[in-house]
Amino acid sequence: MPAQIPDLPTNLSVTAGTSGTGTAIGDDLSALALEQMDQGVILVDADLTVKVINGPLYELFGLPRGFMPGADYAQIIHFLARSGEYGPGDPDAIAARHLERAMRADPPSYEHCRPDGRVLEVRTRRTSGGGFIRTYTDVTERRRAEDDLTKQRHLLRLTLENMGQGIVLLDRDLRYIAWNGLALDILGVSEEVMRGRPRLQDVVRHQIASRLVEMPAGSPDFGDDLDAKTAYLMDRIGRPTGEFVYARPQGDGRYVEVRVVPLPDGGQVRTFTDITGRVIADEAVRQSREILTGVIDAIPALIDVKDRDGTVRLTNRFYRETYGPDEIPPSGPPADRAAALDRLVVESGQGVPFHEDRAPDGDGAMRDWLTTKMPLTDQGGKVTHIVTVALDITARKRAEAELRDAQASLIQAEKLASLAQLVAGVAHEVNTPIGVTLTAISHLGEEVGRIRSLFEDNRIRRSDFQEFLDVAWETTRMILSNVERATGLIQSFKQVASDQASGERRPFDLAAYVDEVMLSLRPRLRRTRVTVELDIPAGLIVDGYPGAFAQVLSNLIINALVHAYDEGETGRILLSARQQPAGWIVMRYADDGKGIPADIRPRIFEPFFTTKRGLGASGLGLSICANIMTGTMRGSIALEDGGGKGTRFVLRFPIA
Repeated sequence: MPAQIPDLPTNLSVTAGTSGTGTAIGDDLSALALEQMDQGVILVDADLTVKVINGPLYELFGLPRGFMPGADYAQIIHFLARSGEYGPGDPDAIAARHLERAMRADPPSYEHCRPDGRVLEVRTRRTSGGGFIRTYTDVTERRRAEDDLTKQRHLLRLTLENMGQGIVLLDRDLRYIAWNGLALDILGVSEEVMRGRPRLQDVVRHQIASRLVEMPAGSPDFGDDLDAKTAYLMDRIGRPTGEFVYARPQGDGRYVEVRVVPLPDGGQVRTFTDITGRVIADEAVRQSREILTGVIDAIPALIDVKDRDGTVRLTNRFYRETYGPDEIPPSGPPADRAAALDRLVVESGQGVPFHEDRAPDGDGAMRDWLTTKMPLTDQGGKVTHIVTVALDITARKRAEAELRDAQASLIQAEKLASLAQLVAGVAHEVNTPIGVTLTAISHLGEEVGRIRSLFEDNRIRRSDFQEFLDVAWETTRMILSNVERATGLIQSFKQVASDQASGERRPFDLAAYVDEVMLSLRPRLRRTRVTVELDIPAGLIVDGYPGAFAQVLSNLIINALVHAYDEGETGRILLSARQQPAGWIVMRYADDGKGIPADIRPRIFEPFFTTKRGLGASGLGLSICANIMTGTMRGSIALEDGGGKGTRFVLRFPIA
């Protein structure tokens, strides 16, 4: 509030100074006091003559110092009107209105906003002589502070009302003195009731009565005694010694988290947060974890989760059944390798693909595992845990071993069957030269008997002896030719049969050996109209396994005779081979038969796969070829696109 200005002597001048009398000294003191004031002061008598005007007033309005005491007040008003102090318009009309109001000294207090935006508080009081005294106080900063405070209060109110939490303020007597709308909704209390400044215990009693608040689990049974229930809750949550947080279910199905913050003066701030969504989400997470745990426990594989240090944090039921509830796999090379792989996952941030391990279980029995490892990372990409999944493949490995034994037996049986066919074919081939030889020997014997009889009877003539010599020479030549042919057949049979039976490695001429194999297959080919043509350069020496290679060629030819051509159909098979600069040989097989349908091409090398199972085919021919070429021959066999009719294979194997 501005200082109250007493009535001043009408002859006081703030610029006049006299001395030597008490009145002059008093006037000087009054003038000095006026000059030191923060307010502008003007004293005007009844005829609008300025009696007193102080320096701060000049500064407030920018008045020229010429308006000294004794000046006409109307001059000041007109000056201010012309300088725009009272806003736009006719300066004379504006000055007239202000002079009229000045004569009435009305209103006694008002605020005047200057053109520069500053705010002056103007107070006017009548003097006993009919004039008036007026003070001007610069309240710009105060008004600005008040406006800022009003804005802050408004923003605070908006903030409180738009918070996601209910909030209340209680005084030292635990009476509600401030709140927001959400708090009223959660407390179940109206604005009108809250304005009556109820106590905390009254609101708690109301909530219990309206079933907005349930008694916590484990509370005594108070029956319908509301006061006892209220006292029990107030004793627990009324005045905590420090910050206190608790959660409670609302009667309307919501869950509310209450935070109590004691204040130094004994009051409290209480916030109410609706955590229904969080509780529901937590319950959903809990159920999801239960489901996930159930699923993981149902998986018939070892699953464990380790931290970065290798400590096992989680295992599934199969793991616990295998190693016990508190056990980890025994130490040893597999465990050492597992630890090394864990470090690799942590350092690289990448998983480890499936690989086979062999390690004992909890009972010491060796098992085979198909294992993979995967990293779990945080938001920054840092590996926090390693997940290991191991499938028990012991039964599968055992079955694979049994299958390999069975395949080996079948392959051996197939070899023996091929050898039997070879024996039968060679026997058939050898039968012809042996028969011719026997016939020739018989004929020669008859001729010897005839010439001997003539000799003994002394009836031999030169012509008889010449005829005998001719027959003997021709017969001997025929016998020698057929014996050599039979010897060659037997030698080829011995070599091919020995190679197939022994499986030993030795150098062999590829072209010559293929000829021998084709010779052994001649009986089978002779019953068909299929011819085999060879395009293999002589002198191509291979250091390998001729018996295994003969098995591949035989299977390819026989497979073509069974599947590529119908009975009596004419066909042509071409076998060609060339040496590659890198020490490899590429051999190509091509026939002009039916070809292989596209839908079964991916399966032709599978064991026991055949399209003529009921017609004597075993389904092992091409499977044996693939095994021999990739295993024994250290090469490969692939089916090529024939581009039309027929089938083509490409065989690659090293010279040595």
